[in-house]
Amino acid sequence: MIRIVQVKPLEGYRLWIRFDDGFEGVYDVEPEHRGGVFDQLRDPAVFNAVTINEDFGCVEWPGGVDLCPMTMHEEMARQVVGAA
Repeated sequence: MIRIVQVKPLEGYRLWIRFDDGFEGVYDVEPEHRGGVFDQLRDPAVFNAVTINEDFGCVEWPGGVDLCPMTMHEEMARQVVGAA
């Protein structure tokens, strides 16, 4: 199972992520396109409060908003392949 080991919030609702397999890069969260519980991430203070859930290896924010590390890894890997 892929786990996130480091995260850093960036401007523009993006995250720099490092996974436990060594893969790293920038993930665009795009809260404005996700809607629902993700709308609260449009507040920079909330977005910048991102942490890693040590039990599940995912990124999470106050209020129980989280993202699946496997999905993030796959999306980021597709972007790298597409850019090549």
